[in-house]
Amino acid sequence: MAYCFHSRLALLALASALSSWPEAHAGPATSWADGLDGDDECAVDPSSESGGACALNALQMRRSKVNSHATESVSAQHAALLRASGWSVARRCNGSELHELAFAVRQRGLESLRAAVAELTDPASPKYRQWLSHAEVRTIVENQENARGAKAALLSSHPGISIVHESEEGEVVSAQAPIAVWEQLLSTEFHEYAHGERRETVRRAADYMLPDNLNPFVDAVLGAVDFEAIRPKSIPGVPSSQEMSSSDHQFGFATFKDLAETKGGVVSPKLLQRTYGLPPPADRGSAMALEDAAPWQVVFGTLGQYWSPSDRATFERQFSIPEDNYVRQMHGELEGNSKSGDAECRSDPNNCAEANLDVQYMMGVSPWAKIGYWYTPEAKASGMAAFLNDFMATFVNADKCPDVISISYGMPEVSVTKMAWMLFELSAMKLTARGVTLLAASGDDGAASFLARKKLNGETCWFVPLIGLQVVWPASSEWVTSVGATMGAEIGKPEVACASNESIYLEDGGDLPLITTGGGFASKSKRPSWQAGHHNETGRGMPDLSVAGHAYAIVIGQRWLSVDGTSAAAPAVAGMVSLINARLLAAGKPSVGFLNALLYQNATADVFRDITIGNNKCAALGAPCCGGYDAEQGWDAVTGLGVPNFPKLQELFLSLG
Repeated sequence: MAYCFHSRLALLALASALSSWPEAHAGPATSWADGLDGDDECAVDPSSESGGACALNALQMRRSKVNSHATESVSAQHAALLRASGWSVARRCNGSELHELAFAVRQRGLESLRAAVAELTDPASPKYRQWLSHAEVRTIVENQENARGAKAALLSSHPGISIVHESEEGEVVSAQAPIAVWEQLLSTEFHEYAHGERRETVRRAADYMLPDNLNPFVDAVLGAVDFEAIRPKSIPGVPSSQEMSSSDHQFGFATFKDLAETKGGVVSPKLLQRTYGLPPPADRGSAMALEDAAPWQVVFGTLGQYWSPSDRATFERQFSIPEDNYVRQMHGELEGNSKSGDAECRSDPNNCAEANLDVQYMMGVSPWAKIGYWYTPEAKASGMAAFLNDFMATFVNADKCPDVISISYGMPEVSVTKMAWMLFELSAMKLTARGVTLLAASGDDGAASFLARKKLNGETCWFVPLIGLQVVWPASSEWVTSVGATMGAEIGKPEVACASNESIYLEDGGDLPLITTGGGFASKSKRPSWQAGHHNETGRGMPDLSVAGHAYAIVIGQRWLSVDGTSAAAPAVAGMVSLINARLLAAGKPSVGFLNALLYQNATADVFRDITIGNNKCAALGAPCCGGYDAEQGWDAVTGLGVPNFPKLQELFLSLG
């Protein structure tokens, strides 16, 4: 059902939700770096279910010129989401309190970079997969002059401002100053916002406007109007993370056999091998094992997640996976054991559920490949902003990049500020140019995102008429391969879309999943050229492909549990890409890199098994059904192109130059 949208009515409907939010200053908008494929027009039809967010966004965040100054604010719909999620204004900030802001420096050469990436990722181009080096990307996008200008402008604005960090290539300049200084410089007021459930506080403004001296060098500001990915507290993790059954969460099982017999069927590395045609682990010391060790795969972690070395060892022994591999601890340029811990996993499964899942299944699928656990410390309400900054500093600015990065975290697209979206697109485009495969979970709450589990004034699905159905970001980025989830393989049945309302296999010994695979159409990213002919929407459709996402067997605190999630599917697909990379590198060929263009051009029955049963209209845990899409022949916004036939997919890449 399509929902018509009228901006004035929407604002009136949101008035009560905004009653405690500080009123924004003059017409909010944000300046854009040239070359990013985003603008102020809706990428989707504003009258569609997925278009409401863009329609209101066009009203609230339209690019405006206030004396040619870039401005940005908390949009009306985002304010309502924050209110519904437990954020409220606690107090006006004291002017003497120190606060750090990150300034996104205007980028140069992005049109040239986008043109280069278009050639590198087009299977018909003679430059296809001829990936660039770090130095070559820097030659195209050189930004030091603007970075120097931003620093000079900040330091000359007030003696109380100090520069605390600058990214190597000048994308971001961070500075610290008393609140009073920032309020004067940015023509705004800072308040402390409190989250009732999590007992967290953060300093933020309702809007800001850049002054004359900063405007030529800065696109936008982090730490001013951006809030973290808002996540429910009733179940573990964030929107794209796994869900555990209550019985598993409390007790678990002593052995894998006990878990499998009780559940009736679970996903394991061996089941993934049988289902998708993956090879078993190569023998230690063999030529194949040496080839498999060449790729480098990385999982992203945050939100206090530990991974357990002893749990990993138990998992490896159960499935005959080589135990002499290791996980490299990563945090920016630092390495250490700050986020690996056995005791933390024994004390509370929630401390390790996502990290253990990611590590165990990425390694379970591609056991010989080097693996990194890239941990970004949670920064309260700046979680995704901290992720973006570390994302750039760690890999974009490094001479050597991972071959594959898997991201199991996300947030509703409407919660992403234009500045955060812009920074991610920039870093993702640079990594794509260097041959990095980016994968992300499509979300666990169907087409509506976890907002379906949040009430506003006692109402469910309140957000759909106002902002539309919500895809999960960063899986909605055009530079990312979005991974959805299926069910059925765990009990040996044909796969269907994984959905919390799907009862097709209850009589066959299966059970209802706890999650619903996410999918839909982005409002911030236009439909890429490689999706032409697969759907008629004007926004980027997701997911791109799917694999099993229900009843994954994992070890936490030496107990066996089963979990559901697209965040189980994403690292499994990342492991598959590493296996293909091993064969490519051994043959002297470039790494897989950007997947999507080739996948959509070769979406044939021998490469993908189409999934035509199921839908994503309901959220996780039996939450309200706020609308969504049906699985159908060909690409759909539930399971994408379908599930891969690994041997054929590998053969496809090996057949190329």
